[in-house]
Amino acid sequence: MTETPRPDGRSTLREQRRAAIVDAARTLTTQHGAAGFTVDRVATLAGVSRRTVFNHFAGLDQLLVAVCEQILDEVTNALVEGVERRTADLPAGDDGSRAALDAVGEATREVDLPTAIATIHHALGAPTDPDERTDAISRTALEHVVGRLRERLLSQARSLDPLDLELSLALLTSGLATLARHWLEQHPELTPDVTPDARADWGRLLDRLLHRLRVGHAG
Repeated sequence: MTETPRPDGRSTLREQRRAAIVDAARTLTTQHGAAGFTVDRVATLAGVSRRTVFNHFAGLDQLLVAVCEQILDEVTNALVEGVERRTADLPAGDDGSRAALDAVGEATREVDLPTAIATIHHALGAPTDPDERTDAISRTALEHVVGRLRERLLSQARSLDPLDLELSLALLTSGLATLARHWLEQHPELTPDVTPDARADWGRLLDRLLHRLRVGHAG
């Protein structure tokens, strides 16, 4: 029997420090936005030195990517759980593939994307105009979690055609990014404490996207 090697003590400590730094950065950006986000404040809240912060992250943008990834990872966990419930007993062949892809869309309705989007927007300084820097941070984080979702779906629904899945996820994530931009424009004063009216608007936008993905342009 092969034994799982025990984690090295220094590796465990490094992971703990990295997690503390990301948690501290998320707390600061959630409470104060980009204005309250500095290396000194992160280091103090995490209980580490400035040097330790830079040992883990090359700069604030890389740390913001990690914060966005953490937020999106939580949504992804909930999304995967919803997909797994719906794909526990898939029919064979094309019907199963379609059912699995439909499950992704339906699970998207259940997860709290509004809070995630609003929190990330707030963390990035709530830009009101197109911003290459914040777009790059959001895109890097999104690509990470989409890759994770893809692997989970392929292992859960083995009959899925990888290219069909790739295309479906690309269309879904691109559509969600478009919805998020439109939704944020509708609600410029949005905070992580999303109002019921803003949630209702998001639900209507998401319904349009999922309908369009299901029936195609002709529908």
